[in-house]
Amino acid sequence: MATELKIRVNERAWSVESDPATPLLYVLMNELRLQGPRFGCGLGQCGACTVIINGVATRSCITPVSAVKGPVTTLEGLTGAAV
Repeated sequence: MATELKIRVNERAWSVESDPATPLLYVLMNELRLQGPRFGCGLGQCGACTVIINGVATRSCITPVSAVKGPVTTLEGLTGAAV
C-alpha cells in the first residue's frame, strides 16, 4: 500500500507516494528521475547504487525508503548539479 513519504535529497525536500518497503534506489530513479545512482547487482555488493545518508555510504538498492531518517546525497548532489 502506497503512503506519502517525505525525504530530503540533495538539499531539497520531496514528498513521494510509495510503498514503505520500496528500495530507495527505485524512488530515486523512478520518482525523482535521478541518474547518479544505478542498478547493478541488486544485492548491495557492487556499489553502483551507493548514496550518502547522514554522511554514511549506503547501498540504496537494499535500503527501504521508509528506513531513510536523514538527508540523502546522490552523485548529482556531490557535483552541485540541480536536481
